Amino acid sequence: MKYFNTPSTSAIALAFGTILLFTGVGSLAQSFPVKAVRVVVPSATGGAFDLITRGFSPQLTAVLGQPVVVENRATAGGIGGVDYVAKAAGDGYTLLTAGVSQIVYNKHFYAKLPYDPERDFAPIGMVGELPFALFVQSGLPFRNVQEFIAYAKANPGKLNYGSAGVGQTFHLAMEMLRARTGADLTHIPYKGTGPALQDLYGGRLEVMFYPATSQLLGYVKEGKLRVIGTASKKRLPHLPDVPAFEESGVANFDVTGWVAMFAPASTPREIVARLNRELNRVLGMPDVTRTYEQLSMTPSQSSPEELGARVGREITMWGPLVKKLNIQLE
Repeated sequence: MKYFNTPSTSAIALAFGTILLFTGVGSLAQSFPVKAVRVVVPSATGGAFDLITRGFSPQLTAVLGQPVVVENRATAGGIGGVDYVAKAAGDGYTLLTAGVSQIVYNKHFYAKLPYDPERDFAPIGMVGELPFALFVQSGLPFRNVQEFIAYAKANPGKLNYGSAGVGQTFHLAMEMLRARTGADLTHIPYKGTGPALQDLYGGRLEVMFYPATSQLLGYVKEGKLRVIGTASKKRLPHLPDVPAFEESGVANFDVTGWVAMFAPASTPREIVARLNRELNRVLGMPDVTRTYEQLSMTPSQSSPEELGARVGREITMWGPLVKKLNIQLE
């Protein structure tokens, strides 16, 4: 009689257990969700992240078949809300919508950040982008980006630019432009966007990066401000006559604010894939598109892998500039 090699009892148990494990995960992903999904916004109500999240949550509720509830956890720098999700159970029921400030900049701003944006989260997908435009006073003697750069070099420190504070997105965007081109401007940091815009409207600030909102474009139509370029790869649909920086000789200057969705790192890949699929599905719906238009945002869909790569790329890109500027927040 011939005897064949047979697997040991322990090997059979291990294999069977593995099958059960993967079957269980697949079953979990198929049945997800079975209760309400909570999306944490790490900022106050009424902000862009809050409004866009509330803008697509009804549609996400419909496609998931369970309520999608938006919860605001506003803390300094958004750290508390982001950290809350980082430490939540990885079951797909606690998610995060956060932007470049919380996910990228904070990595460099804070010596002791309680979360690691690359290690502690499973990227789900992009939600939207907020392209910046360069606004200048209409009475200044330049009409395009190259003339602006030449003027700033020839008149060092004469042009004042504003932002909502040190380390804020509009501040870093201008500092990136300065580093790339040698333009010499003076930074005027404000305590919030509102005061900075008031001084821009009043002519007390010469230059400022800001999204091309209907309010600012109203000042452009009145002849008080001029928009000379957009910090994007291509022209914006609502500013077809304004060249992108790429066209104006400043290569790879795609500096935008963005918001994306994340889950705790331990969330099963199947659940992340389901959330990504449904998120991308709702972002193109007409009701959601209108919300984007109201916020001057553009929908931006991605895979989880694309979002993860973007986070890593931007953390690398902004690190040297933040270190050079010696920005440290507490």
